[in-house]
Amino acid sequence: MHNYMRTDLACEAPIPPEKRGIHLTEYSRSGIRIEEMQVQEGEGEKSIGRPAGRYVTLHCGKIWEMDQDALACTAEAAAEILLSFLTDCIGSPPGTESGIFVAGLGNRFITADSIGPRTADLVTVTNHASGEDSLLSRLGCCRVSALAPGVLGQTGLEAARLIAEAASAAHADAIIAVDALAARSTERLGTTVQISDTGIRPGSGIGNHRAAITGDSMGIPVIAMGIPTVVDSATLVWDALANAGITEADDTLTQVLENGRKYIVSPRESDLIAASAAELLGGTLNRVLTPALL
Repeated sequence: MHNYMRTDLACEAPIPPEKRGIHLTEYSRSGIRIEEMQVQEGEGEKSIGRPAGRYVTLHCGKIWEMDQDALACTAEAAAEILLSFLTDCIGSPPGTESGIFVAGLGNRFITADSIGPRTADLVTVTNHASGEDSLLSRLGCCRVSALAPGVLGQTGLEAARLIAEAASAAHADAIIAVDALAARSTERLGTTVQISDTGIRPGSGIGNHRAAITGDSMGIPVIAMGIPTVVDSATLVWDALANAGITEADDTLTQVLENGRKYIVSPRESDLIAASAAELLGGTLNRVLTPALL
């Protein structure tokens, strides 16, 4: 993929025809089209340019136009997938013995980047009230902690460092990192949910690479959840050119796309998308982590 074709979505990555080291499946759940990609170490990573692991994409339509019933149905489908990820990561479905740490990444004061913090606000935290004889324990709820660590420019600290310390203090068994994503296609903005077990590299989709939040860096499994809200301007221009039949860039065009001034583009419905996305992801998390409290 060219340097100016940035995306956080595995479903948008160019896949070679031979698909070496990559296994794709597609199915439907509650009327939602779901794509699952398994990337194997070595050959799969090389062919697609992404870390080995499992990537699941839900194509659910315009989230900001969904009514409460549609949001709930989508959250149920996403919760079923998230539960399978957690079960694989910690060895069993999350229960009273499980500690899950939710990290809401991003800047809450920038609308298109506020999904993570807004989602963390909606998560039902139970870690402070859990105990062997507590009501939450008897209801089967796991220990849930949540944090919106802000961004480097706000705190002076890498979000990854704050999350690692907080998750350790919470005795977490796994981290779920929620973030706004960058897409290649405007059609996927606010219409797609991605869940993966490869962790997350904040800012990578817009070229602002920050410290990675992965199983290796955190010392415990990391599941990433996100919804795309922005497109890199160069990516948007290249897609428009491709739609017009221009599939090869000469030296001048390549220089403009790779070295020209970059903008990050978000749709005019950004405020609606951010609010609805947080409601969807928060509902998904609560269905998995504290279902007895719904």
